[in-house]
Amino acid sequence: MVRWWLTLLLVNAALITTAIPRLGVAAMPWLALEGLILVGALSLWPPQRLARRLLAYVSATLIVLALACALGDAITQEIQGRPLNLYLDPSQVPILLELLRDNLGLPVSIALVIATLLALLVIGLGLGHLLASLPRHGAPRRCAWGTLMLGVGLALLGLWRDTTTFGTPGMTMLTDQATRAYETQASLRDFDARLAARESLLDAPGGQPLPSLAETDVILAFVESYGMAALEREPFAAPVNQRLDAMTKAFAQAGLSMASSRIVSPTLGGQSRLAHASVLSGLWVSSPLRYTRLLESPRATLIDDFERTGHTSVAMMPAIYRDWPAGRRLGYDEIHDDARLDYRGPRLGWVTIPDQFVWHRLHQVRREHREPLFAELALISSHAPWVPVLEPLPWNELGDGEAFARWEGEGSDFLELWGDNAGMRQRYGPALAYSLAVAGEYAVRYVNDETLLILLGDHQAAPGMLDVTPNKEVPIHIISGDPALIAPLLEHGFQRGMQPRRDTPARSMAELRGLLHSLYGNDAT
Repeated sequence: MVRWWLTLLLVNAALITTAIPRLGVAAMPWLALEGLILVGALSLWPPQRLARRLLAYVSATLIVLALACALGDAITQEIQGRPLNLYLDPSQVPILLELLRDNLGLPVSIALVIATLLALLVIGLGLGHLLASLPRHGAPRRCAWGTLMLGVGLALLGLWRDTTTFGTPGMTMLTDQATRAYETQASLRDFDARLAARESLLDAPGGQPLPSLAETDVILAFVESYGMAALEREPFAAPVNQRLDAMTKAFAQAGLSMASSRIVSPTLGGQSRLAHASVLSGLWVSSPLRYTRLLESPRATLIDDFERTGHTSVAMMPAIYRDWPAGRRLGYDEIHDDARLDYRGPRLGWVTIPDQFVWHRLHQVRREHREPLFAELALISSHAPWVPVLEPLPWNELGDGEAFARWEGEGSDFLELWGDNAGMRQRYGPALAYSLAVAGEYAVRYVNDETLLILLGDHQAAPGMLDVTPNKEVPIHIISGDPALIAPLLEHGFQRGMQPRRDTPARSMAELRGLLHSLYGNDAT
């Protein structure tokens, strides 16, 4: 009898645990009805039946699967502010393992993965053994029937009464995943249809020119983790807004025009490539599968558009240190990755190459080309865990990067840094302020009337660090020495200066390509 109650308690505990990341501890049900039904049914099952043992171990496997989903859901919510999607997320496991290795070291990462798998295995085998032995160590049939009928009755009651006292958390987790997989498949079919559509000139392969920018260097610079929360929430808002206000004054003194707005990213907390692809393609690239489908399609992007306009396309990618087939598929004329940037300074934790050095190299690349450039930058000095927080250096001292030696050794203890959420919250604002500061200094020095600088965030920071799950809005700033290039933006919802308006709807990143064509394309001339 004691073993029967222990089995019921452990099954119930395992099932209600799956509700924690989805509902919050305060709303977690204390009674899992599928556990009552399962224990009651197996207690009444005739002993010495293979079907009973098979059902017991299959049920235990499903419980462990629900627990694994709950763990994955908790991680996904913490990092990206969205639920786990078993249809999409397994492809991200190698990336997660790589991040663990880079942050915790290989031995700790292996030990953590093995310990997690062993824990799930032990839980599964233990629950399976307990469930399979219920007829031999069960409760009286009257008690078993009562448990079964209680579970069935409360389940039926739950169809018409809203309550958090009891529920079916394990089954809800698994059915939610099945529903999400079905909806994802339908969404991918819609995306494939959109890729194949030829509803406008932008859908066709080959690209469409932007004649109003034919003699203009266009720089598309993504600032890592630069989201609207950084302008609106303490403690990060103060240093970021101070920097934006200082940039507004510096740009005005330098004779630069500027306009700002808000734009919605397809991702949150990571996967920056989805934001890049959405801006480039004019499509909502909200998952790795969509990203892959885009790369496999002949659809043109802004890269093709600017090449048709006469630009050389350049990618400045300091975080790319391996082969990058996606870059070749996108068709950049030049890819300046980790190796080609020729950085000789120290590696500063996640800030492998400081933003100021990337801007410095961009200036050199611009001087090497007589034709106009379209340059895309993926800047990383504001990447979590935001160590070290750098300061701008004199531009004439940057050289090959050795000037950054004063920060050498900082940011190397990833295990300690990632575990210090309070510390990350304090560093996030100053790190962003640095990224904006060097972008602003570059603009003052090198943006002229033949330059259009588009400076925007790739995504909001991770919800776990922000201590809230934010929306997906990021700031976008467009700067030029030619007021005529900025004026049309002010007629399309942008605000003069470096502070974006809060009282207008935010555009999707997928709309930016179309906006550029409407303002600077054939229809605008």
